[in-house]
Amino acid sequence: MITFFLMNLMVMSTAYLLVSRALKIKPLTECLIGVFLVYLSQIVVTEMALGIFGQLYLTNIILLNFIIFLWVYFATRNLPAAFKSDPSAGTIPAFLQNKIILFLISIILVFGLVKIAINLVNPPFGWDSLNYHFTFAVEWLKNGNLNIPITICDDPSPSYYPINGSLFYLWLMFPLRNVFLADLGQLPFFILGFLAVYDIARKIGLAKNYSFYAAALFLIIPNFFKQLSIAYVDVMVASLFLTCVLFLFSLQKKFSAKYVLFYSLSLGLLLGTKTIAFPYSALLILPFVYLCFKNMHKAYLFFIVLAALIVLGGFTYMRNFFETGNPLYPLNFSAAGGSAFGGKLSGITIFKGVIDSAIYGAHFKLEDYRLTRLLFHEGLGVQALIFILPGIFLALLVAIIERRKSLSFNLVYFLILPVLVYLVYRYLIPLPNVRYLYALLGMGMVLGFYAAEVLSVPRKIVGTLVVICAITSMAELAKRQELVISIILTLILFFLSPYLIKVRIRKKVVFGIFSLVFIFFALILLERVYLKNEFPGYKKMVKYSGFWPEATVAWAWLNTETSSNNIAYVGRPVAFPLYGTNFKNNVYYVSVNKTDPAKLHYFLDSHYQWGYDFSAQHKNFEAKGNYRSDADYSVWLGNLLRRDIDYLFVYSSHQTKELEFPMEDIFAKEHPERFKPVFTNKTVHIYRIIK
Repeated sequence: MITFFLMNLMVMSTAYLLVSRALKIKPLTECLIGVFLVYLSQIVVTEMALGIFGQLYLTNIILLNFIIFLWVYFATRNLPAAFKSDPSAGTIPAFLQNKIILFLISIILVFGLVKIAINLVNPPFGWDSLNYHFTFAVEWLKNGNLNIPITICDDPSPSYYPINGSLFYLWLMFPLRNVFLADLGQLPFFILGFLAVYDIARKIGLAKNYSFYAAALFLIIPNFFKQLSIAYVDVMVASLFLTCVLFLFSLQKKFSAKYVLFYSLSLGLLLGTKTIAFPYSALLILPFVYLCFKNMHKAYLFFIVLAALIVLGGFTYMRNFFETGNPLYPLNFSAAGGSAFGGKLSGITIFKGVIDSAIYGAHFKLEDYRLTRLLFHEGLGVQALIFILPGIFLALLVAIIERRKSLSFNLVYFLILPVLVYLVYRYLIPLPNVRYLYALLGMGMVLGFYAAEVLSVPRKIVGTLVVICAITSMAELAKRQELVISIILTLILFFLSPYLIKVRIRKKVVFGIFSLVFIFFALILLERVYLKNEFPGYKKMVKYSGFWPEATVAWAWLNTETSSNNIAYVGRPVAFPLYGTNFKNNVYYVSVNKTDPAKLHYFLDSHYQWGYDFSAQHKNFEAKGNYRSDADYSVWLGNLLRRDIDYLFVYSSHQTKELEFPMEDIFAKEHPERFKPVFTNKTVHIYRIIK
């Protein structure tokens, strides 16, 4: 834990010195956002650089970042820190006299801390994290490079996804060799999103209380807030998108190198975090190009953007291109015709892939995009009806009517940007997942309060609506005992808060130092609880996590019976729990044909398609030319022995109507002289390999 704190203190200090001394950022929110962007960029760049050269190990990470810290410290030691708090900082106590703000703070702190506490003592359960976010990071940690294993028996695309999110999870894993803190990897991005929404609202002229309302209600949208419990990257994407928007407003006011840099870091990190950021990023580049034309004497600053896009956002796309000839592999890509990222243009495919994007749409129906479904079945809260939807549809109209003379290009573009984001979501992204709209929700919340202010809606009515949104959101932020405990603690904090804010500044400093020391030792204690509870916790958390019970029992059994063993797995693509405590085991997919290790692009004539029938998907993986084709027991056994595999872990096939097991289970049953069954339940079979 000491190493973890020192690593982060070192990189955060480097970022602070650059932002406050070298770049001279003064406003509080911009300084905090800038420090985090530089902090995250340094993590991504240093890990990526070491990984490219096969030297991605903890010692090297620490040394490289220490050298950077020393260089920045000596380069800036004689420069004064430009950071200063907001000129209105002295009004903070008055700001906190607002009971609605205190109520929102109480909800965010209590519900957030309860969720954090639950995460810290329990194992992770997010599908994407167990499937690939954590799995890829563990592979990098163990092998010192950025090689990515194949994602098996399901959508094979994750092996070719952008990796910035997994690189950040790796950073959180490195010193502890577990996901105790990595499972909360999206937490700083919640804070980033809050700050970005607040500052965007301030930059378009909203009062402090309205800006805070917008940011807080965005944070407690139930669907968004629950992401705190899982290590996905969707909050990262939304927050980085919003910071891009924020710095576009800063650039409109002052087109300077420092704001171009922050815009560039945000955009590069965004592009390198998730594939859906690719079409979304185009919406953010257009207004920047406009600003460049307005400031032609500084158009050279566009090269900062290009550099950030290449360094922070381009790695995966370039690697895909060099390995497969297609930066968006495994998708087929053309500029028109067919669905997004697929189809033909005059019979010519621009970039050849092995999956048509229409395949993803086969899992969904037109009604999945209906507005009523979004508003009433996806956990968007009452604020979607009261603020977001009216804001998106009314803000531009009321701005034209009431404030036509004060409209700027950036403001008009911001007023229509949520609509453009939705059009990208609806027609270019082939998956109707609501989490792809988080950035829209943040902007929509700002527009709701903007419309209310322009229309001079009485503040008491606005305040009442905010309280209604907050109370109704509380009911959806948690369930059962977690909900009851959170509500009780929220009310206690709310009623105590008027007294807490009156504490003298000196006592607050002492309390802050005490809190940091307490957090440090509490984390040490909680990590021990986590390690003791990690694998028993999978079983205990079944109702909370939704994972299938049989697998959790099998994971616990395997962890108990293994010690630095080699595990082969097949079936459902959930590899992460098989690594065991402190990632003691090695985990592989072992190919059933002569191409081992298997990677999708090694099979040049492969093509994959599936629909609602997942049994057909698994059969398609075995079709001629695909990565599970030409299966041969003798070849497969040879691959197992060459890798010195100790255990074969066989899941039942993923998402089939009837219980099915992959061909490896049949091979093992037919050859008991080589495969001894050591664990069996309804959906998992484990064999010990007799060598």
